[in-house]
Amino acid sequence: MDKGTLHEQFTDLGLERIEHIEQSTYRLTISSDVTGTDYPLIVTTVTCEQGNTVVNFEEADFEGGEAVPLHVRRAALDKLIELELLFLDTAAKSLKEANNSSMAQDMDEMKKLGNEMKHMKTGSELLENNQIPDPMQ
Repeated sequence: MDKGTLHEQFTDLGLERIEHIEQSTYRLTISSDVTGTDYPLIVTTVTCEQGNTVVNFEEADFEGGEAVPLHVRRAALDKLIELELLFLDTAAKSLKEANNSSMAQDMDEMKKLGNEMKHMKTGSELLENNQIPDPMQ
């Protein structure tokens, strides 16, 4: 999932981004009616070189070192499951939308591929340089 879409969906679900460079940190405050205390849950994401963003669900934890009541942990787990399902559903949709039968997915990729192919030598040019061309496909 791209970083912008992920950020939009997280903020729509009540998470606040508190840091962001290549790793974004989100905080979701879970309030307890029983204790009257707010417990901030921290979730981090990392954006890879390809532009995909990965959510570190396993590393989500509460801010600070204080004890967190079980009912608050349960609410946090429910929210993380909701986020994970949303994340997986969006990733599945974008995979379905991708045209995986093409060499290039969009015009930018097509231009890049064209530039790469422009600089490639033909089979006869390779033979002239005593190089072996790729076998015919």
